[in-house]
Amino acid sequence: MSWQWPEQMPARHGLADTPDARLEYWDTGGDGDVIVLSHPMSQGSRIWCYQQPALAKAGYRVVGYARRGYDASELGPADNPGTEVGDFCHLLDALAIGRAHLIGAAAGGGVAMRFAAAHPKRVRSLVLAGSIVAPAEPDWRAMYARLTIAAVRPHVTTAFLELGPSYRANNPEGTAQFAKLAADAHRSDRPRQPSGLELTWAAMERTHVPVLLLTGEADLYAPPPLNRLLARHLPNHELATLREVGHAPYWEAPDAFNALVLGFIARLRLGT
Repeated sequence: MSWQWPEQMPARHGLADTPDARLEYWDTGGDGDVIVLSHPMSQGSRIWCYQQPALAKAGYRVVGYARRGYDASELGPADNPGTEVGDFCHLLDALAIGRAHLIGAAAGGGVAMRFAAAHPKRVRSLVLAGSIVAPAEPDWRAMYARLTIAAVRPHVTTAFLELGPSYRANNPEGTAQFAKLAADAHRSDRPRQPSGLELTWAAMERTHVPVLLLTGEADLYAPPPLNRLLARHLPNHELATLREVGHAPYWEAPDAFNALVLGFIARLRLGT
């Protein structure tokens, strides 16, 4: 199967002036509700190439950004790494975004969930795509340990861990492009940034932001049972699972992913 870069909608690219480190971003602009995309640990802001045009054509202002040490985002001073939640907040301020729909993939979902817990009035809705979220809770840690990801990770590729076997078997060019984007996004001097919020079940239970928990049935990191555990502590949630899809549903099954996200947001706007 031949892979081609999806045609993108026009967008402004720049470095947002946030305290201590400028963060690379792109912004399609427009008057629609804002959707901010929070990338996974393995990738940078270019990984959203399937979502940028689909969401912008649906009438939304779509913003993607790169965390410190990814893409062209600056590192900031070594003695002040900032926090992921703090940087997210400063990014919205720099772009004059009051409230937004958030879509976070994998570790980017953890950032978005923590931001929603800390600043719920700034979040219209939240999509957690293949996100482990990683609350500081014993039952979550026990289930995650049983997945044995930490033991496997050093011995396999990012593509093996994050793309389902059906995608790798059927789309070698897309698999290679996913791996290339991962390599291009990372820098060896990327800091280990604190999250800015210790997430607990209690903090999630106090967060009444509408949440869509979306995963693939072949996700090695965030399989359906882990999503169901998270769902028990989110008072306003929906669950969706994509068949034959791994840890990167936004990449492996973009049409289905985009339809689920747009349908979720549309239902919120209609109040259904």
